[in-house]
Amino acid sequence: MEEARTERWIRPRHFVFAALGSAIGLGNVWRFPYMVHEYGAAAFLIAYIILLFLIGIPWILMEVGMGRRMQRGAPGVFAGIGRKWEWIGWWPVCGAFLIVSYYTVIMSWALYYVGSSSVMAWGVGESGAKATEGFFFNEVLSISSGPGVLGSPTGIMVLLLAITWAVIFLVMHKGAPIIGRVSQYVMIISWILLVIIFFRGITLTGAVDGLNWYLDPNFADLLNIKLWFGAASQIAFTLSLGMAGMYAYGSFIARKGDVTNSATTVSLGNAATSFFAGYAVFSTVGYLTYALAVPVEEVALESLGLAFVAYPSVLSLLPAAQGFFGAIFFFMFWFIGLSSAYFLAYGGVVTPLADKFGWSRVKTSLVVCIVLFLVGILYTTQGGLYWLDIVDRTACFYVLLLSGVFAAIAVGWGFGADNLRQHINETSDFSLGAWFNWVIKIVLPAVLLFVVIYGGFAKDLTKPYAGYPVWAASMIFVLLVVTLGVSFLPQLVKSGSSMASSTSEERR
Repeated sequence: MEEARTERWIRPRHFVFAALGSAIGLGNVWRFPYMVHEYGAAAFLIAYIILLFLIGIPWILMEVGMGRRMQRGAPGVFAGIGRKWEWIGWWPVCGAFLIVSYYTVIMSWALYYVGSSSVMAWGVGESGAKATEGFFFNEVLSISSGPGVLGSPTGIMVLLLAITWAVIFLVMHKGAPIIGRVSQYVMIISWILLVIIFFRGITLTGAVDGLNWYLDPNFADLLNIKLWFGAASQIAFTLSLGMAGMYAYGSFIARKGDVTNSATTVSLGNAATSFFAGYAVFSTVGYLTYALAVPVEEVALESLGLAFVAYPSVLSLLPAAQGFFGAIFFFMFWFIGLSSAYFLAYGGVVTPLADKFGWSRVKTSLVVCIVLFLVGILYTTQGGLYWLDIVDRTACFYVLLLSGVFAAIAVGWGFGADNLRQHINETSDFSLGAWFNWVIKIVLPAVLLFVVIYGGFAKDLTKPYAGYPVWAASMIFVLLVVTLGVSFLPQLVKSGSSMASSTSEERR
């Protein structure tokens, strides 16, 4: 048994709020509705719920349970299984670093829109609704012709990015006790703001049509393999799994803490928030289809279009208070992303580094925030959106899923899924059955491999990703190999705790 760490959540509910905050983020109000729109409306919801219980909850139980068992972040967890496995913990650390480097830039766009929407900078009425796409790509991003044309950083975005990182540092620099407290308020305020958006949405003309589309399943879609691919990939993304942070958050749980109840609450709470956000989004989409006389299928929800094109179009068409509801929505968008950002930065990067090298949490947090801010400037350039997309494909798809495959194999077969199950059951109100062993050992890695092969390699190895030039699309695999290589480097260095122990022994 590893020595218990001194850093703890002050209250059991702090883990639930912090983990909920990590899971509930931009993806709930942007990616989830887009996936529903892309993969069959209510049929997607059915597949999502099935896979949540089949792989989502077991996966989060694995990460949180192993974190509590080993009392370390992700690299320490796998080093505890065996020195040869340590790299499996560092690969998602690299992924978390890359993800949060661009995630905070998207948050900065939201901050920009808080001010822009308060004065409706893109215009009002039908002309304003049609101008939102040009405003986002030309005015906000000043987008270039391709990834090979970076251009210069946008000054206002660099400033907003600096503000975002300053807030993140203030939240996380003192560790779990403050993160847990702050997360309570972040999540409560985020839910209140989402409720405001929801009530405004359902009172709009045409909202019922959007909700009917959202909730009307075509059961034949359940036979479409693409639907299951989309649902499985959303499970991994939305629960913040494969990003290293859940191991760290699990290590802050007291020895007698209930892992099963907490992890299940987080999973179901995240799913409920996504479902509720769908009401807020599709009610406003219904209004947009009514105002512009277009079908739901033709509304621009692809990628970032939902938040920064479709919703501003809705604001332009509102009969009154456009600026107020715009500011509320985009502040909610920034605020709901905050807890995910400090989860990635602290749980995903700072904790593993501090555990490994014995560094001060405050100094490590400061250095990590500064480095990530500097890396993030890349995405504020005129070609930044293209590189954001390339890095997202690398980190939030390939690294996340492949590291999850290796983690399940190492835990299931190396550490022993039954050993983990017994550890979790020792302090849980309800026990996990033997089914858990086989899910971790076989089902989880098999499903993740399916998603990687079907939705990744089968596409990206046959034609350039997103129509980019071959050299740019190839950067996905270059970054994948580089992050994998970097993951092996820390194994060559003794941990700070080990070195400290050796020095103490020598002095004796």
